[in-house]
Amino acid sequence: MFIISEIFPQHGGSLEVAEQMILQSKMGGADAVKVQLYTATQFGAERGYLELNKDGLKRLRDYADKVGIKLFGTPFTMDRLDWCLELDLPYLKVAARMHKEFPELTAAIMSHNKPTFVSIPSDTNPDEIIKHDHAIYLYCVVKYPTRVDEFQMPDFQNSIFHGISDHTLGNAGALYASAHGAKYLEKHFTLRKSFQYETEKAHLGSMDMQDLIEIKNTAFEFERIRKVLGHDK
Repeated sequence: MFIISEIFPQHGGSLEVAEQMILQSKMGGADAVKVQLYTATQFGAERGYLELNKDGLKRLRDYADKVGIKLFGTPFTMDRLDWCLELDLPYLKVAARMHKEFPELTAAIMSHNKPTFVSIPSDTNPDEIIKHDHAIYLYCVVKYPTRVDEFQMPDFQNSIFHGISDHTLGNAGALYASAHGAKYLEKHFTLRKSFQYETEKAHLGSMDMQDLIEIKNTAFEFERIRKVLGHDK
């Protein structure tokens, strides 16, 4: 399973904390780290302290390169998309909310034919989404956090979906998806689940380094079992 460690907004606006999260993500076995790129007031002035500027993005990209993990971002404006392209980040991301709220930006992101992770919210008909060969589609229950009894996932063998963007409490959702054929997992990462801020809602549904290690190792075993049983197509 290819695991994306989403470190924003759980970094709390600190580049030093973000670097620590990048390092722990690498040590825990993540394949990539993702940040969110929005303006100081785009989603409410109270979230302004979480903004990452271009110099900060470059600093985190360089640090990720140094420790040996790929870093990319979700651009929420056209100029931030330009940052991702200028810094030659390996992937792009379309967030679940962007299909309806930022259709022009979504189209611009997809026009670059760069490998792009595309989250599709669970209440959206995937047939309504324009499909692209360079896209990796992730099923997403948009709730921070998602209780286990609210967890949902598609049939990975008979749909466009390659994996999930998971906000579920604990590791059960991620592992259940892996056991049923998910090849990609995006999940928020935190240094401390006890952080419970309105502006950083994802802490409770996040994984820490020990969770990441468990998910990575167990997903690997699931993949071996699926191959032995001939369930991978």
